[in-house]
Amino acid sequence: MRTIAEMLRWRARRHPSLEAVWFDGKSQTFAELDESSSQLAAGLIEKLGLKPGDRVSILDKNSAAYLELFFALDKAGLVAAPINWRLTPHEVKQIIDDIKPKLIVTGPEFKAPGAAAGVPTMTFDDLPRGGTDPMRDVDGAVSCQFCTSGTTGLPKGAMLTGWNLLNVGSCGALENNEMREGGRSLVCLPLFHIGGTIWAIWVLQTGSTVVIVRDPVPEVLLTTMVEQRIESALLVPTLMLLMTELPGARTADFSSLKLISYGTAPISPDLLRRSIQTFKCRFLQVYGLTETTGPFTALSHEQHVGERLLSCGRPMLGGRVRIVDSNGNDLPPHEVGEILYQGENLMAGYWARADATAQAIRGGWFHTGDAGYVDEEGFIFLKDRIKDMIVTGSENVYPAEIEAVLMGHPEVLECAVIGVPDAKWGETVKAVVVRRGGTGLSETSLIEWSRGKLAGFKRPHSVDFVDALPRNASGKLLKRTLREPYWAGYTRRVN
Repeated sequence: MRTIAEMLRWRARRHPSLEAVWFDGKSQTFAELDESSSQLAAGLIEKLGLKPGDRVSILDKNSAAYLELFFALDKAGLVAAPINWRLTPHEVKQIIDDIKPKLIVTGPEFKAPGAAAGVPTMTFDDLPRGGTDPMRDVDGAVSCQFCTSGTTGLPKGAMLTGWNLLNVGSCGALENNEMREGGRSLVCLPLFHIGGTIWAIWVLQTGSTVVIVRDPVPEVLLTTMVEQRIESALLVPTLMLLMTELPGARTADFSSLKLISYGTAPISPDLLRRSIQTFKCRFLQVYGLTETTGPFTALSHEQHVGERLLSCGRPMLGGRVRIVDSNGNDLPPHEVGEILYQGENLMAGYWARADATAQAIRGGWFHTGDAGYVDEEGFIFLKDRIKDMIVTGSENVYPAEIEAVLMGHPEVLECAVIGVPDAKWGETVKAVVVRRGGTGLSETSLIEWSRGKLAGFKRPHSVDFVDALPRNASGKLLKRTLREPYWAGYTRRVN
């Protein structure tokens, strides 16, 4: 199988009456999901006239309809282009202008974001349905693209093929044997994120039931895991922290739970130990990026011992990793350099960004921008980010984008944005600001001013004021020097 549409058809033939999706008290079998997504695919072609390769953006929280549309788009030969619903209207418009979708589909809570750009917008309920499966999915074609950002702050669409999506599940199946036909797995990470989507596809690929939660509210997740007899879940460290702090977690019945896979952000050893004590199941750590279709390394439960608690594991089947210096030379074990990846999970490239693609993929190797080292047995240890990206609550934040906004304040002369350690979110955004002479700009007023201009997770959580920013002799800003006091005492410059 080379497309997710083909995978769903096969599952529907193999287990037509097996429950595929559960959401908000309603279920859908594999046969029903296959049939309804085919009708939706036919409607998009027959009644809306969409052509192969057209982009369709989705702006909504998690739902069964969201997942159904994902498969329908693949069957119709269309490209799913999800948008982060947490972004401000201005940020959403920037992405729409870049993607140039032929259609935007929104949930009931969201207004029509394409009106200003002249892009038609429909709700899930308004989408037309037609006849049978058009079967326009093609091996090697781009199935979806997820927004990621570069240090310029401009959005880039990482284009992923059906094989990219399916290969992750095939490789991941060799790293754990806890997912099964007829099992039940929790999907709570947002489907606009590669983590949420790739986990949902992996679950369906194994014949398990996708139990979808619309919002990742810790109390709701805890109740759902118990009532739905969840056997596996993909969580992020922030959710693990919030869930383990709930009083009900101490007495909850997790007897059905067999596996928690975690990733998208580093985890502290203390939180990991607390999670193991709370959930009493097996744990699998994964590491990857949007450009690698999610995970390409894994640390099994048995490997969660000693110093390896700090490792993100070893490359999964078919994945190859190198650690190189700034000149591209391979480094020996325990020497820190940039992590490079090569394998079947690598994206087809960035949408309409040939230069960015060529910069990211050189000589067949993807440059992650992350720094780390490998030990003698091939275990990878993530140490720092070569790029300035901040990971807060598993959301990627790029300082250049925030700096550009803050520099628009009339009382800001200069500013630099960095990530500082936070027990709850892993990192939070801090702005270090040089005021214009004679002004009295305060932390509270600057943060409030940024409201509406930046999504909540991008807005500074704190602001420090300084007389000057540290620079080298050539005038380049020294962000490492700026970060150093806040990370003193931490063995890793990611939290």
